[in-house]
Amino acid sequence: MRGDDNLYQRAGVYWLRAEVRGREYRESLRTRDLKSARRLRDARLKAIIGAVWHGERRRPWLEAVTEWLGHATGQLGASTLARYSVSLELCRSHLAQFDIDQIDGKAIVGLIQARRQTGVTPATVRRDLTAVSRVLEYAEAMEWREGNPTLSKRKILKERRDPIELPVEASIDAMIAGSSERFAALIVAARHTGCRQNELVTLEPRQFNAKAGTLDVIGKGNKRRTITLSPAAKAHLAKQAMDGKLIFCKEDGEAFAQAASDFTHFRREVVKREPGFKRFRFHDLRHLFAVEALRGGMSIYALSKHLGHTSVKTTEIYLNFLTSEEADSARESAQKPAQSAQRRTRQSADRLDK
Repeated sequence: MRGDDNLYQRAGVYWLRAEVRGREYRESLRTRDLKSARRLRDARLKAIIGAVWHGERRRPWLEAVTEWLGHATGQLGASTLARYSVSLELCRSHLAQFDIDQIDGKAIVGLIQARRQTGVTPATVRRDLTAVSRVLEYAEAMEWREGNPTLSKRKILKERRDPIELPVEASIDAMIAGSSERFAALIVAARHTGCRQNELVTLEPRQFNAKAGTLDVIGKGNKRRTITLSPAAKAHLAKQAMDGKLIFCKEDGEAFAQAASDFTHFRREVVKREPGFKRFRFHDLRHLFAVEALRGGMSIYALSKHLGHTSVKTTEIYLNFLTSEEADSARESAQKPAQSAQRRTRQSADRLDK
């Protein structure tokens, strides 16, 4: 084992002290544990020697972020890249002090603690860590570092979901009346389609098939799905101007780049005027659509496909809003297509046997 001559302590924290080709290096190892300090010391010495003798250049975190953003542009959806950029900017103050190869588990834990101290939810921190993870993955592929400490640290964040509260019609009507004309059209679309906010603000005219009554939706992960519109949804889409780039946009044709903030602004004004207003989020319109679809006879399986859920287990949360009879009906409706398929398979097999 290497000796400890190049380790010393300040206020109980271990520091590295080394001389390579006549230049002295001193830096904190950010640990009070001797075993950890030795491991970190060895890793840093290897990096320093590599940089000095082999011309290997260490990259600061901010430089790695810039290079990753350039790599990701055109490969990720615009909204996804924008969300990652916001998260990376929020993490900037904590990670800017590091080179990309210095970001370890302890640095990530510090980031988590710093973000939580600002009052954000575990879900928000997890989204931030996802963005950081993408940069670290890229850096590892470029051989600027080894490993990705965010993968294990995300497990310590237990995501607590607030209970779903369905919006009431009077509050929905008040929001529609209190919003701009174009934003009101967006609210109505969410109410009748169950689409996510980002799915609606990026809709282009070519995605709406008026004759078939369908809508091609680009959901999470750039996954596409085609949904069948109700008569009310079809009529609402048909009323929108289709001569621009987007179906739902501002009065000047520009995209709703900050739709969540716009919704909050309009809601704040409605609250001032409507003392009995029951607050709700834009996403709650999707929840309301789901519950009403099940009550209207849609199977849990069909609803899952309509909403773009990766698993029907996610969709089953809406069964809690139904009576036991309605829930049983939603499950039974989902089983019928599968039973029919099994019956057709057996009939085909019987014909082949003959």
